[in-house]
Amino acid sequence: MKRLFCLLLLVGILAAGCVAPTPDQPQSGAVVQGSTAAPTEPPTTATPLSVGIADTPAETATETPSPPTAPATPLPLATDTPAPSATPTAGPTTAPTETPTPLPPTTPTPAPTQTPYPTGIFVASHRGFSDGTHYFVVGEVLNTAGFPVFGVKVIANFYDSGGKQVAAGQALTSLAMTEPEVGNPFKLKVENLAAAVARYELSVTWEDVSLIEFRPLAVLEGEVRQDAVVGQIRNEQESALTSIVVAVTFYDATGAVVDSADIFLGGQTLAPGATLPFAIPIAGDDRVYDHFWIEAQGNLNLF
Repeated sequence: MKRLFCLLLLVGILAAGCVAPTPDQPQSGAVVQGSTAAPTEPPTTATPLSVGIADTPAETATETPSPPTAPATPLPLATDTPAPSATPTAGPTTAPTETPTPLPPTTPTPAPTQTPYPTGIFVASHRGFSDGTHYFVVGEVLNTAGFPVFGVKVIANFYDSGGKQVAAGQALTSLAMTEPEVGNPFKLKVENLAAAVARYELSVTWEDVSLIEFRPLAVLEGEVRQDAVVGQIRNEQESALTSIVVAVTFYDATGAVVDSADIFLGGQTLAPGATLPFAIPIAGDDRVYDHFWIEAQGNLNLF
């Protein structure tokens, strides 16, 4: 029985056709179709196994040539790149203070230059007007000669619209002495000629010397009322003054004469240091003016 078992065992081995390979040694040959295992190396021609059974030789696998491999470009040798020199870190930069752009120098606008007066004695400002019946010319004589003159007379010639002279008139200035750089008012009237006058011309005459000495008086105060200009004067001279005249001139904002009036205090003698009230009559209160100027003058009393 034992021999029979051994015989059967031997027959079974022969029927298997080969001896099973040792598990530790890999088997070479073609990859079995349907296997998911990827070959580990290119396939080679399979060697048929001779195990006593007619074995169908396996197809010789055609090796697919690998594409030529480009020669490897040698990498450049690594060179030590010198570390950049340490640049000293600057401290915080302070923004430069902006220098203000200087403005161009401002050229002051010059005040309007007044037309320079000529040297001599002349009418500096005047105005002609009518009250419906009479024609008036008021103005101011100015002395730029540098010395006083006396008895200044203003002469007026009147013309109609056709250039024909229709009247003439004259008037003395309010004060007998016209001092340098001090205006002296005048007022001239032509009666019953209001409608005929279209224009007029003025001229002046004067005397360089006088037998009478004149002195100015100080005006302490002055006020314009409805029918008069009232105030007070004082004699600040060393001698008494007589034949006193007080005059007022009204001006507009530009300094042009608007009107004038005066009063003669013939019977008064004013001692040195003494004061005297005055009242200059004015006609109506409808004049339009900006400011006024009061001045007074007397004769030196030698007796």
